[in-house]
This record gives sequence, C-alpha cells and structure tokens, in this order.
Amino acid sequence: MIFLQLTYKPKENFVYRSNGVVQVCELTNAVQPGALFNHPFYLGIIFLNILILVLFSECLDEILVYFRFMLIISLFTFFINIILYPEGTTIIFQISNDFPILGGFKITFETIVSTIIIILRLTLLFLIFGTINLIINPDELIQVLVKLKIPHSIVFIITLSLNFFPIILKDLEKIREIQQCKGLELEKGNFFSKFKNNVKLILPLLTNSLERSIQNAEALEARAFHVKGKREFYRTIRFSISDYFIIFFIISYLIFQIYLSFQGFGKYIIYPTLTEVFLGGLEYYVLLFSLISNFLIIGLLYLGDKIEK
Repeated sequence: MIFLQLTYKPKENFVYRSNGVVQVCELTNAVQPGALFNHPFYLGIIFLNILILVLFSECLDEILVYFRFMLIISLFTFFINIILYPEGTTIIFQISNDFPILGGFKITFETIVSTIIIILRLTLLFLIFGTINLIINPDELIQVLVKLKIPHSIVFIITLSLNFFPIILKDLEKIREIQQCKGLELEKGNFFSKFKNNVKLILPLLTNSLERSIQNAEALEARAFHVKGKREFYRTIRFSISDYFIIFFIISYLIFQIYLSFQGFGKYIIYPTLTEVFLGGLEYYVLLFSLISNFLIIGLLYLGDKIEK
C-alpha cells in the first residue's frame, strides 16, 4: 500500500544514522526561514535545501507520495484564494456584473502571486513533515523532546500520535485485504462506487483504533505512568565532537537568520502593488551562503558518520 511508504524505516544511510538531536536541528534550520521570509527566491532556496537533504537521505521516492497529496491541495487552494480574495491593483480579468452571493468578480496579478507563495509554503510544510516522519526514529524523537524539558505527558501524546499513524495505516491495509477476500470490489467501478466501497473500511478501522486506545490506557495504568519521578531510557543519545559542532553552527545560523529578518531581508510586499522581484546584491550572497551552509552540514554529518565507523 502506498501509505505505508510514509512511515519511518531505518536505512543504511549516514543521515539516518546521525544523532536525533542533530536531525531535529537540521530540519528546524530548514523550516524556520519559511516562517521568517516570504520572498520567492528565499522560499526557493529553502525548498532546494530540503530537496538536497532528501536526496542525500535516499528517500526521494517516499517524499514524492506527499507531492501527490499536495497537488490536490494546491489546486483547491489556488482557485479558492483567487475567488475569495481578489485584492490588488493589477487587474488581469474583471466582470462588473453581479454574481450570485459573490457580487463583482475580478482576478488580480497580486492575488495570483500571493496564492503561489502560499502554495509554496504549504508544500514546504508537507515536505518537512514527510522528512521528519521518514528519517527521524520515533524513539529518538522522544528523547529529544525530553531533553528540551517538555513534560513527559505532552511528549507521550506527541509520540503516541506519531506512532499511531503507521499503525493505523497497517490496520487499514489488513482490513482492505480481508474485505477483498470476502468479495468486496474496492478498485473496480466508477469514482462514486470506489468511494462507497472504501467507506465501508472506516467502521472496522475505527473499532480497532478504539480497542487499541483502551489497551494503551490499561498498559499505562499498569506501569504507573502517572507516578512522578526521574525517568531513564534503555538507550540514550550519544554525542560526538562533530555533533556538537553541527548543533552550534545551526543555532548560530538560526540566530543570524532572525537578525536578517529584522533587517528587512527576504521581505516581499505584495499588496496593494507588487514590489520588484529581484533582490539587492547583498541578498544574493545571503542565499548563496544558505545553500553552502546546507552542504556544509550534510558534509559534517557524513564525516561524523565515517569517524564513528
């Protein structure tokens, strides 16, 4: 089943073998600029950096699954945003006659550009979520959150929800196989018949999920999860010298990006009229440094993995 490709599977790869804290820092370094900058060139460099990390992680085929979902969401977002938010001064198409409910209708160049930027940001979020789900071991993610002094109850809720995702997908695959053995045609017919037949999978899937939640609650009670005290892990995260250097470099670069955002770098004014898309000379050097720093971090990950071996 295609959905099973969206879950974590260990690979013999230096990115997968790297420290969980370093992985989280690297992905944070990739996603933070998307919240600070809105210029298309900056977003393009962020997209390129994440794609480079995916290529070195050898999980491009799995990531492409996310792009299939993103294509549908992008088309929906594009048309809805153009219809419901026709702001801007550069009018491309306009009908003065009143439409039912909507009234006047127009399409502006500013709205199209704004929609493209929104779609690019959504794509980056999907890409980040997929990369986190694919390359970070859920057990190491728990330790990372605990080291950040997040309460154990919140950590448990987060990790349980992440672990439930692949479990539910596996249950869905089993239910599909059982229903097909009983003669239920899930892949034949038109769109509506396929949809109607696949809806029949929801009830047994929901029942299994409720039963599993009860079992988890009983297991937590039996292990006295509510008791407060110092908790220990069977396996702990080990740090090498290269890990410390990578973490220090990433944190320093994150602070540098925040400073750049306060200085007005990466800001793109869309409304009421688009500003010039081309950047100043200094900003191109900033983008180049961002690209080089990403290769530097990946190179340090590879070097640290070779030293550990």
